[in-house]
Amino acid sequence: MELIGALATGVAVFAALMALLPGPVGASPGIVDRLQAALRVRLDASHALLAQARLDVSPRTFLALTVAAPIGLGLVGFVLSLPMSLIGALVGVFVPRLYVRYLLGGEARAADDDTPRVLRAIVNRAAAGGTYPDLFSAAAEAARHRWVRADFEEILGRYYANEPPADALADVRRRQAGRNLALLYDALLVLIRTHQPVSAAVDVLGSLGEAARSNQSIARQAAAESKGLRLQATILAVVIPLLFLYLLVANHELVGPVMETALGRFVLLPAAALLEVSGIFLSWRVTRLEA
Repeated sequence: MELIGALATGVAVFAALMALLPGPVGASPGIVDRLQAALRVRLDASHALLAQARLDVSPRTFLALTVAAPIGLGLVGFVLSLPMSLIGALVGVFVPRLYVRYLLGGEARAADDDTPRVLRAIVNRAAAGGTYPDLFSAAAEAARHRWVRADFEEILGRYYANEPPADALADVRRRQAGRNLALLYDALLVLIRTHQPVSAAVDVLGSLGEAARSNQSIARQAAAESKGLRLQATILAVVIPLLFLYLLVANHELVGPVMETALGRFVLLPAAALLEVSGIFLSWRVTRLEA
């Protein structure tokens, strides 16, 4: 309760000071307007991130989770000590966004796996004299990943609904997490907006297909080389907390100084938690090799 009271007091003092500060002469946005503008920016960024990760969650719900997570983990840590509460709040700030980034990485890898196959189908259909709708149809038929197939089917449906294909491509392009697939959408956008014939797509997309296959080969090699490091980091991240819990249950006297003394609760335990979190984060960053 002391921590909650201190946080509330700090927020109230900050708000009062901001209200008392003199503003510039003339019409200028107030605090409410600035907060609303900042909220709109955060909502737009969250909407783009969730769309790329293919999560059916509203941006407002995601922002609420980003606020609730540090508060919840901070209260859990406060049961042990104030430093643990601060560490819990710090971890809670990053957990929701890191989870979405993890899903985003999975979608990007799946989309990039499909890109060479989709490009090959598009180039073959263009070489056979097809139209741009035929290229979208060929891509949807060749795609194996459900979101890649659904995106091209959406573009094809919007084309037959008399919507300009460039607008549909631009909208779907914003949802692409895979870099190679995003390059494909960029190339199609340029071809359509500059009114290039379909025959021009053969050379442009053919060279892009070679680059996509090369990038995918490098990405797979990097993932294979870092797989052992990721496994080792995961084992260490799980074993150390489990070992501490085992000692806490099996031999409480051994870890008693950490849980029951002021030095353990305010120094040793927070330091161990901070080192564990830092190790997990650094290991994840080091082993996250991408093409």
